[in-house]
Amino acid sequence: MERLRYVHPHTNGSTRELTGAHLSQLVPVAGACLQRLVEPPEDAPDEDRLVCLVIRDPLRFITGFFAVIQAGMVPVPAPSRPYAHRGHHQRLLSILTASNPAALLTDEPEMSAIPFFDRPVLLVDALLGEQGRTLLPADHVERSTAYVQYTSGSIAAPKPVALRHEHVLAQLAQAAEAYEDSSDNVSVNWVPLYHDMGLVTSVLRPLWSGHVSVLLDPFDFVKDPALWPQAMTRWRATHTSAPDFGYALCARKVSDVRPFDLSPLRVARSAGEPVRGSTMRAFTDRFQPAGFDRRAFKPSYGLAEATLTVTTCRPGESFRTLWVSAERLRQGHVVPVQSTEGATEVTSCGRPLQGTRVEVIDPDTGRPLAADRVGEIWIAGPQVRPSADGAHEIDRTPGHRTGDMGFWHESELYLIGRAKERFQVAGQNFYSVELEVAAGAAHPRLRAGRTAVFLGRLEQWPSPAPVVMAECSDADELDEHTGAEIVRSIIAALGHDAGISAHCVLLVLAGTLPVTTSGKIQRERCRVMFEDNTVKPVYRYQRGHH
Repeated sequence: MERLRYVHPHTNGSTRELTGAHLSQLVPVAGACLQRLVEPPEDAPDEDRLVCLVIRDPLRFITGFFAVIQAGMVPVPAPSRPYAHRGHHQRLLSILTASNPAALLTDEPEMSAIPFFDRPVLLVDALLGEQGRTLLPADHVERSTAYVQYTSGSIAAPKPVALRHEHVLAQLAQAAEAYEDSSDNVSVNWVPLYHDMGLVTSVLRPLWSGHVSVLLDPFDFVKDPALWPQAMTRWRATHTSAPDFGYALCARKVSDVRPFDLSPLRVARSAGEPVRGSTMRAFTDRFQPAGFDRRAFKPSYGLAEATLTVTTCRPGESFRTLWVSAERLRQGHVVPVQSTEGATEVTSCGRPLQGTRVEVIDPDTGRPLAADRVGEIWIAGPQVRPSADGAHEIDRTPGHRTGDMGFWHESELYLIGRAKERFQVAGQNFYSVELEVAAGAAHPRLRAGRTAVFLGRLEQWPSPAPVVMAECSDADELDEHTGAEIVRSIIAALGHDAGISAHCVLLVLAGTLPVTTSGKIQRERCRVMFEDNTVKPVYRYQRGHH
């Protein structure tokens, strides 16, 4: 643990550090003070020991997170800047309402003004100011809940996943094997720490292997994506992890790669939303002159119920994509093709982690499907929190029904979308993700990764029909002619690639589409906005009139 360091660089070039030795001094002090101030009954169940973390500074977050655990309580990470983004504020309120924590730990004094929250609101620095306290033993820690991770909320409201210590320890051991973690690693990441990817990748895995973890501010990254390769160059990063949109943003916005050196990078994990081969190729093309090796890309599949990761590509392997017949895929069959005409590209998420079992199931019968057949993904393993009802088993092992659709091909798992985002038109299955790729690439004014396709319904429509909601760059300057041109491009792309016709297309301002903390489109919220007429488009097309 001698090399363990959490490093938080500032955009002005200064850095702050938290070493493993310093952390081991701070945590007992903060934990003892937390015990004294909150005082949960000794026999209180885990759900009465929850402490919500709303901490912007990453080093204070890390101290607070481990202090809560050491005090025998359960941390619940929540958005760290709830007043900076409406979606973050709504997520925090949802978490507070659902979890009803015993206290809230923060580094922002204004958090004490949450209207309905009447539990203690404690500042991390105030806990650290208490000296001479003794941490009471928390013997139940080894068998209790480690922390509560809320899901991203891409389908419905975020849901709590109570991960036990054995789930977390199993995941860390699996990740160490799969991503070759060691004390020599240096990871550089910007994903928020309240997100499962940020927490596991930037906080827990460095603690497990004792390596250096550089934590960038996610808001700074979005403002200036070049900060990410700049930090990887400065710290000679060997590992990084981000959702697809992060790599896409860098490939699109960073034009001059001459100052960067990404040659030490061995693992560039891509997960948290649909992994796209086109994004990884674009990033590789952009940063190959800076020494980036495409074999570093590790497309992975995971979810909160599995602590984080279920499958990934192995070290030294390059990512794989597959072109398959789009028509046959909609019928549930995987037929590889040589030509891209009438085909769709899917990306492998690799093989299951050690000890993990994955089955592709017929969702109607519950029976496993053979390779090259599309079904629902069920998982089981030492890092997986089984479904509460215990109804989903693999080889008599309690598991979890993910709601994700995919297939096996040559022993690797491919994802194609969510079961709840699958809809039928003229007897064929369509997935929102597939249609969004086609629609989003139809015109250069459309923002990458910010197109939603869903079934919507209006009172005058006889049945639900496909609707497209797409963000445009400089949408406030969109004139009637350009709006019509963009809509025609979208309609033509959907007709050509999928043989489907959109009943309505809404072009909206950047930032209009609701997204999860990892950048996934919240299509159900888009549908509600459309049907409630609460979205304000800059251009609207509807079949029959516009």
